[in-house]
Amino acid sequence: MNKYHLTNDQLDAWKAVKKYAKGRIEPLAKELDSTDEFLLELFKELGEMGYLGATQSVDFGGSGCDAVTGCLILEEVSKASGAVGNSLNAHMSLVATLLDEHGTLEQKNKYLFDLTSGKKFGAFGLTEPSGGSNAGAPKTKAVPYGDSYVISGSKAFITNGAIADVFLITAKTEGGVSAFILERGMPGFQIGPSDHKMGMHGSPTTSLYFDEVRVPAENMLGEQGTGFKAFAKALDCGRVKVASMIVGLAQAALEAAIEYSNERTQFDKPIAAFQGVSFPIAEAATQVEAARLLTLNAARMYDQGMPIKMESAMAKYFAAEIALKVCDMAITVHGGYGYYADFPVERYYRDVKCYHIAEGTSQIQRLVIARQLLGRHPL
Repeated sequence: MNKYHLTNDQLDAWKAVKKYAKGRIEPLAKELDSTDEFLLELFKELGEMGYLGATQSVDFGGSGCDAVTGCLILEEVSKASGAVGNSLNAHMSLVATLLDEHGTLEQKNKYLFDLTSGKKFGAFGLTEPSGGSNAGAPKTKAVPYGDSYVISGSKAFITNGAIADVFLITAKTEGGVSAFILERGMPGFQIGPSDHKMGMHGSPTTSLYFDEVRVPAENMLGEQGTGFKAFAKALDCGRVKVASMIVGLAQAALEAAIEYSNERTQFDKPIAAFQGVSFPIAEAATQVEAARLLTLNAARMYDQGMPIKMESAMAKYFAAEIALKVCDMAITVHGGYGYYADFPVERYYRDVKCYHIAEGTSQIQRLVIARQLLGRHPL
C-alpha cells in the first residue's frame, strides 16, 4: 500500500511524469528563466506524450486521466519548472477542460483534437484590467449582430496569450455573462506584447484587446448567460490543480534546502547538524506534506463527483501560504548564495509568489471558505 492510496494507474503515471520532468524539463528551467522565452517544441512534445490533454476525454484525443492523476502530473512538471507547469495548467485544466465539458460536438471536433495534440495552444481570458476578483462582472461586452456577436473590451494577465491559437473569454451579454471561443487573427482582435513579470519567465502573459471583434454565434461556449458559471466551476477544480503546482514548487525548494544543508559545512560539520537549520526544514517538510494531502483529498472528492468549492479553496489557500515560507526558508538555508541566480531557490520564490495572486488571492480563498461555512452575509 502506498502512502497516498494511489491506484496502480495513478502510480504508473506519477512515476512516468516524474522521470520525464526530471530528465527533460528541469535541465531547461534555468534557461527559461533567464531568456523568458516560450519553448514551443517542448510543449509540442508534451502533446505527443499525452500531457496537454491528460484529463480530457479519450474520444477527443485526451488521455482520460482523473483529477488525481492530473494533479500528480502538474506537481512534477511544476517542480521541474514553474513556468512550464503554469502554461500547461492554463492550456489543459482551463481551456481544454471547458471545451470538453461544455463544448458542442462541432466545437470539440474543431478545437479539442488540436489542443490535446499540441497542434494548437489555448489561453483562458477571465480577468480584466479593472479587477480580477470581481470576474463575474466583466466590462467586455458581446452584442448580437445577425448570426454573430460583436465583442468589445479587453482582458489582462492572460497566461499563454502571446502564443495561443484558441482563446476562451467571458463577455457581458443580455441575461448575464457568456463565454466565447476566439481565434488568433480574427479582425479587431489584438494581442499585446508579453508582460515583464517578477517570475514565471518562459510562461508568457499578455493583455488581449477586442475592437468590435465579430465572432460567429456558433462560437458561444454553452448557453447564453451561463459563461461565468461554467468558468467558476472549472476554477473549482482548477484551484486544486494550482495547489498541486504550488506543492511541486515547495517540494523543489525543500529538497534544495535538504541537499545544500547536508553539503555545506560550518565549524567542521554539515549545517544540517544545527537545529537552527534542521528545525525549519522539518517544519517545512510537514507543511508541504499537509498541502499535498489537502490537494489530493480535494482531487479525489472531485473524481467521486462531490462538490469541492470549499476544499479546493482550502487546498489552494494553504499551499500558497506555506509555499512562500518554504521557499523563504530555502533561501535562508543557502545564506548569501540563496540570493543568487546560480542557485534555483530564488527562482522558486519568484515563481511561487504568482500563486498568492493567480486563480484567486489568499483573501478570496478565505472568503470562499468562510461563505461555505457560515453562509453569505451582507458586507
